Formats: sequence, structure tokens, C-alpha cells
Amino acid sequence: MHTGGVAGGATAAEIRAIPYLSAMTEAEAEAFAAELPVRSYRPREFIVIAGEKAIGFYLLRAGKARIFRTGADGREQIFRLVTPGQTFAEVPIFDGGPNPATVEAIEACEVVFFPAERMQRLVLARPDIGLAVIRYMARRIRAFTDLVEQISLQTVQSRLARYLYQVAREEGLVTEEGTVIRRELTLQDLAALVGSVREVVSRTMRVLEEDGVVIVRRKEIVIRDVEELSRLL
Repeated sequence: MHTGGVAGGATAAEIRAIPYLSAMTEAEAEAFAAELPVRSYRPREFIVIAGEKAIGFYLLRAGKARIFRTGADGREQIFRLVTPGQTFAEVPIFDGGPNPATVEAIEACEVVFFPAERMQRLVLARPDIGLAVIRYMARRIRAFTDLVEQISLQTVQSRLARYLYQVAREEGLVTEEGTVIRRELTLQDLAALVGSVREVVSRTMRVLEEDGVVIVRRKEIVIRDVEELSRLL
């Protein structure tokens, strides 16, 4: 597994901002944070590799990453994109299995590393935190159920429109031309995210552009009408 470079230490504020650790006092969070290293990763460097022994989980402090699996035929499926403040790779530290997916930095990333043994001790000592972790895991299971439904029952256009709509609502910059979102993902990444292949996503993007819904540029996508896009979901 790649370990990346080492950056500055974690902070109490970062720890308490994690939903299932918010019950920690400031003093508890400070003491906990002091034990946690922060690592840096280059774009397209692996943070976690599927099938390897899990040694802990992570909080993304800066950058953006993707969680994905690769099939026997080489096709990828992205489960979700990780943004600052979000955690990932918790499951194997509790079930004892290997990493179920690979996590790759899309851009330069900093992550806070939580050793598995330390988190297990915390959950045993604080049942309230253990219950909060269970609630978090339940929400993630619901999210994966939604993902399975989308891939199984929705068209590629609907899945792509849903992704663009969510990004436009969460990160878009409203201009006279429309809502602008950065093109951080390649067409291959987009295909893996919506459960399709590059060629189909490319054709779908062209159709959306021909229909006047989007404008596709090298470094950005302009959503000309967000409400029109929402009708394609």
C-alpha cells in the first residue's frame, strides 16, 4: 500500500466535525488528534487498495478522492466521490476483512489516518460513539442501495443528469451563461461513476449539449438550465 508523504498533525476541530465523533469533548478530541498522523498523496496515487489488509480508516482533510472497484474485465465502478470533511474505509476495521474497494486521489490530497486498533478501543470505551458509528454505517448502506437502484433501473442519461445536477447544486457557480462546474473527472471517471462505459457517456454528453442543456468545455461544464436538467433525473 502506498503511504504518501507526511503532513502536519490533525486538529480537535477536524475530529469533532466527524458526525460519529461529535460527542467527544474538546479535551478528548485534542488528545485523540495528537495520536493521528496526516498523510499527503499525489494526484492518482492510491490511498487504499482493494484486497489488502485494512490497517485503519481515513478522514479527507483536503483534495478529492474516488472510491471504486475494478471488475475482472477491467471495467471500473465508482461508489462515491470523497470531499474534505468526509471519512472512508471504516467497514473493514470492524469486520476484520480486507479493504473492499480502492481509494484513489483525484487531486492532491491530505488525509488524517485513524489506526484500527485505536478506533476499536474508543468504541469499546464509549458506547455512545459506537451507536453513532452504527447509525453512520446504516446511512451508507442506504446510499449504496440507492446506487444499486440507479445502476439497475435508470438510463445512463438519467444517472449522468443526476450527477451533474447534484454537483451543480452543491458546487456550481451561477453565471449569466448558466451554472458552471469544474471538470475534475475524465470521461472514463464519469463512466465509472454512473455505471457505464466511456463511449456511451461521451454520446450522452453530446446529446445533452445538442439539446441545449449543457455546454461542455475542456475544464468546465456549463449547466444552461438546472431545472431542465432536473427533469431528466
